[in-house]
Amino acid sequence: MDKWMNNNNFNKVLALALSIILWAMVHTDTTSTPQTTSRLETKIIENVPIQVTGLDKDKYILSRDVDSVRMEVMGKSTDLTYVFSDAYKVTLDLSQAKPGTSEIALKYSVPRGVQLISITPDKVHVRIEQRNTKSFPVTVATKGAPAEGYQVGSPVIEPSTAKVTLAASELDKVAKVQGIIELDGEKATVTEKRMKLYAYDKSGNELKDAVIEPEAVSVDLPITLPFKSVPLSIGYTGRLPDSLVLSKVTSDVDSVILYGQEPALASVTSYEATIDLSSISSAGTSTLKLNLEPPEGTESIEPKSVNVTVTASEAGERTFSGIPVTLEGIGSGMTASVTSPSGSSVSLTLYGASSLLNQLDKGNIKAVADLSGLDAGNHVVPLQISLPRFVELSGGQRPSVTVQLHNPASSASPSASPVNGSVATPEPSSEPASGSGTVEEPSPGAVNGTPSPTPQAASPESGNVGEAGNVPPVQ
Repeated sequence: MDKWMNNNNFNKVLALALSIILWAMVHTDTTSTPQTTSRLETKIIENVPIQVTGLDKDKYILSRDVDSVRMEVMGKSTDLTYVFSDAYKVTLDLSQAKPGTSEIALKYSVPRGVQLISITPDKVHVRIEQRNTKSFPVTVATKGAPAEGYQVGSPVIEPSTAKVTLAASELDKVAKVQGIIELDGEKATVTEKRMKLYAYDKSGNELKDAVIEPEAVSVDLPITLPFKSVPLSIGYTGRLPDSLVLSKVTSDVDSVILYGQEPALASVTSYEATIDLSSISSAGTSTLKLNLEPPEGTESIEPKSVNVTVTASEAGERTFSGIPVTLEGIGSGMTASVTSPSGSSVSLTLYGASSLLNQLDKGNIKAVADLSGLDAGNHVVPLQISLPRFVELSGGQRPSVTVQLHNPASSASPSASPVNGSVATPEPSSEPASGSGTVEEPSPGAVNGTPSPTPQAASPESGNVGEAGNVPPVQ
């Protein structure tokens, strides 16, 4: 080694090598700094959301002028390129804020190796208000239409109310809470449809900040054909045993609903269900189930059946005397009086259930003579008898009275004017009557004219109940 160190040429080569190494080290140090500086870049990040902290959302409602910011940052290309945007955070700290209006500076955080150049805006105007809640009825709006000829009924909503929470200044703007159901040719009821709710002001604008509880409700929306409610009447077929009469007939419903197209419904004014009287063999009360079928031209009927309670009783008779006769339809300027029978009253024998007959008095019976269109003279006029339900005239009675009409303005002597082929000219003996009399309106079940009663025979009649014999309608 000493030999090499004493060699002059070796030392020259070694000195040259060391010089080259030192030059390289100095050159590397002087160029590294500008190379690092040249790799720093800037980047613009738009719409960075503002995260709110420190607000009691159960107690307060926040409104602010901005929801996001624009950030300009600087850093190495690798840092800016490979860091996700959600690594940049902007925070609005409301832990010290009070109700009212204020301006609060934003806080931020950026990824490591990245510097913030600017944030726009750097402050937010906020308004904090007390949270209020109010209940509103839920309504339904529809879009589209059901099948042709069908119609939408009233919805059934569960629950029927919803709570709306808003700032006190906004809650007064709520006009309705409503959901929408879309229709597309439905022919059947829409059941258990979940409907999302929205709050609207009186102009129909949605209040987007409203918190609604519940957010959705269940809705049943009837889709039906047009319908019509008509009174239910009871008709009769068959016969009761000879000793029995009806004393009471009641139905568990008074009307039925028919479904169908409008033209078919327009022609229906009532619906009659029929009882077979031959199914009743003894006195007492029984309940009969009557199945209902829709009338021709209609689609369906509700209910599908009714229960009718029928009471049959032993038949009896009772005679009532002194029933006053009321004169109606007297011509203008004329006077009228009953000349026969005397006293302007009649006696009638009635047939029906003994229990009903025992409850009657003369006030339940009306006897009316209609003089409409008759001229001056003597006339035999059939009586129109109004009786309570399930009571009729007995024994084929044809009650009538003889009435004398007098026209003071005429000098001519009254002449007989036959009515129904019979004439009577007795001397006037009763007090004159004028005008239309004072009789009350006849009650249902009146016997018009002079019927021949057949109590057990079925003869249906319009009204809520037809009749067997002279059975009046069920009220």
